[in-house]
Amino acid sequence: MKSPVSIALMAAGVAQQAKYSIARFRPSRTGISPQWEGRGGNMSPSEARTPITDPSYWEGRWALCTLTIRNQDGRTLYFPDAVASVRRENRIVQTAIAGMDGTVKEYVNAGDWQLELVLGIQSSEGGRITDEYPDYELHNLMRLLDDNRPLRVHSSFLDIFGIDMIAVKSVGASQATEANYQTVNVSAVSDKDYTIYSTEY
Repeated sequence: MKSPVSIALMAAGVAQQAKYSIARFRPSRTGISPQWEGRGGNMSPSEARTPITDPSYWEGRWALCTLTIRNQDGRTLYFPDAVASVRRENRIVQTAIAGMDGTVKEYVNAGDWQLELVLGIQSSEGGRITDEYPDYELHNLMRLLDDNRPLRVHSSFLDIFGIDMIAVKSVGASQATEANYQTVNVSAVSDKDYTIYSTEY
C-alpha cells in the first residue's frame, strides 16, 4: 500500500526547514546584559583623529596662494588667483688656462631673481562676481604697474625665496572678452633697499 505523502515531498519539506535553520540570526550578545548607564547625556568632544597622509588623497587639489602688490604710496591690490615662477643665476667668472681642459671658476655673487607672474583678474561688484569684462579691475592693475618705482610684494611662495620687492620689466596680456576673467603676464626682477656710503667728499 502506498503512503499518501510521497518521499520526494517529504525530502523537499526537510530541506526547506534546514534552510530556515541556517538563516536564523543568532543573538548579538550572550552572557552579561548591556549597560545603559550614562546614555542620553551631553556630548563631549574628543581629540582630533590622525590626519590623512596618503599622497593620492591630496594630489591634484587646489590650494590658492594670495599675492599682494603694494606701491610706495600704499596703494594695494590682492590677487587670490596668481601664479609665480622664479629663476636666479649665479655670476661666475670663468677663466681658461692654456694646457688645461675646462676653466677656472670664480664665484662673484648671486644674481637677481627673475620673476614671471600670471595674475588672474575677475570682474566683481560689492564683493560678488559679476558677468562683465573686468575693465575696471584691469585699469587699477595697470595704474599700479605703471608706477615706474619698485613694488612691494608678498606671498607665501615668494617669502620662501626672500623676495619682497620687485622692479617691473614688462607687462603683457591677450584679450579675453569671451569671459569675465582676464590674465595678465608680468616679468620682473627682484629688488631691495640699498644704502650707499661714500668716504670721498
